[in-house]
Amino acid sequence: MNTLFVGKKCFKLNEISSTNDWLLTRISKQKFHEGTVVFASVQTNGKGQRGSKWFSQPHKSLTFSVLLKPSFLSPKHAFDLSICVALALSDSLNKLRSGFKIKWPNDIYFEDKKIAGILIENQMSRFKYQNAVVGIGLNVNQLHFDDLSNAISLKQIIGIEFPLVKVMEHICESLEARYLMLRSGYFKVLKKAYMSNLYGLNQLQYFMVHNKKWNGKIINVLRNGLLQIELEDGEIRDYDIKEIKFLNKRN
Repeated sequence: MNTLFVGKKCFKLNEISSTNDWLLTRISKQKFHEGTVVFASVQTNGKGQRGSKWFSQPHKSLTFSVLLKPSFLSPKHAFDLSICVALALSDSLNKLRSGFKIKWPNDIYFEDKKIAGILIENQMSRFKYQNAVVGIGLNVNQLHFDDLSNAISLKQIIGIEFPLVKVMEHICESLEARYLMLRSGYFKVLKKAYMSNLYGLNQLQYFMVHNKKWNGKIINVLRNGLLQIELEDGEIRDYDIKEIKFLNKRN
């Protein structure tokens, strides 16, 4: 990889339940350098946001994790890293073809279909950020997704087969570039780029909160990660990922 530290140490595993779990169980027992990558050809129990599962087709999708040590970040600014990672992934995909967007907080969409997900699991003390295990799942060469009607792959979009390791290398290069920007204090630049790539920004959308349906527009993402929505009556509300669900249409 054309990087300084991301991917310089890489564990390539044939089959594993979760690359995030593999790293998390080991970093408490032994020392791993920042930028360590764990790549699995087959992941049997991948994890997504809010306890969901990430389903990946063996040898057709990309599943890997990267160890970062963002001790320069305050724990209250943990979402800065989420912005950095999501932006890096969208960067790498938009180099292949334009049109990839970040769906808050950190999924990647092409048009109205999901192509990638990110799960960041943090280890921190009360006052200090210690480790962040960044898990990335990307649909690369799949052509069928069974019951996942909103899923799509790179091969379906672009029409060619992609070598998984090469795709991973390009993502790692983009991740390191954005991470170095974050480490150098360029949060405002990263936030501006994140917002300009945000799926559904300033567009009327329909969503559910506590079993009640609303419609409104995304107008901002706050630094603490809350999504800011302007309702039809002009009221502005902030939501976290645990309380809001977006709907495909108004019912």
